[in-house]
Amino acid sequence: MTTNAAQAVTSIGRCASCDAPLSGPYCSRCGERTLEPDALTLRHFLVHTVLQELLNIEGALWRTLRLLFVRPGRLTLEYVAGRRRPYINPFRLLLIAIVVYLLMTSSGLIAFWKIGPVKMNIAPAAFRPDRSIEGTIEQIDRYGLLRRQVAAKQQQLASDAAREQFHNRLTAFAQPVSFANVVLFAAALHVCFRRKGRRFLEHAAFSMHFVSFVLLSSVLLVPAIRFRVWLFGYLFLVIVLIGFWQFGYLTIAIRRFYLTEGRWGSWLLAFAAAILLYALNSAFMNAVQVAGAAIALAMV
Repeated sequence: MTTNAAQAVTSIGRCASCDAPLSGPYCSRCGERTLEPDALTLRHFLVHTVLQELLNIEGALWRTLRLLFVRPGRLTLEYVAGRRRPYINPFRLLLIAIVVYLLMTSSGLIAFWKIGPVKMNIAPAAFRPDRSIEGTIEQIDRYGLLRRQVAAKQQQLASDAAREQFHNRLTAFAQPVSFANVVLFAAALHVCFRRKGRRFLEHAAFSMHFVSFVLLSSVLLVPAIRFRVWLFGYLFLVIVLIGFWQFGYLTIAIRRFYLTEGRWGSWLLAFAAAILLYALNSAFMNAVQVAGAAIALAMV
């Protein structure tokens, strides 16, 4: 009897992550799933991992994206209420959105509204490496701040090597720093709605959700720009519609998350806050691009 009991104890599997005894397919301590014999085969990966994540409409990824796109601000409300397991963590969602945005815009994307001398944009620019240095600077330097620096290095900018070096260094600086607008949004929200009693992490979650939406919705501009010949001159209309969609989304999200009381007054405050955030973000994006171009020019 003693020998059988000892064999039963030693035959019990142990969790690979926390070494706790296992009594089923999942660890009762940390939730780790037991490693099945064929779990490392390509067939198991394709059938049980890839297809399950892509086709399962109730999966965390699709559930998160559906709520993100359809119900502005609701995903943040779910997060701060503690209902986090059904959805992807805001930071992880932001990383996914950044990777998708960078992959889809690798050939270049600069979309903005021009209102007089003011350039309004909300998504980071992706610069075309085949464009001339002067052409890129003309797009991002609307106020001629780099005019003297360009004139002083006119001869060095003509070569293909200089053009490639300039765009590589501009991209290496501007794109990573542009994604810091998440912190800018969170700080601005904290200042605007400090009387609402929200913690900074709640503002940060709202910011990460909104920036994720902006990046993923801006990806829709890529096929529109690529096939602009088929749009018969309506590319600008597509850009405007996506811009209004993002602005309207921000207004509704602010109203739903921060201004739950009142009616018309709350909507006006949400609209004003959205304009302020949009303007701050545009100023930040423009400053980052100009600073990146100045650094790239200095290193050519």
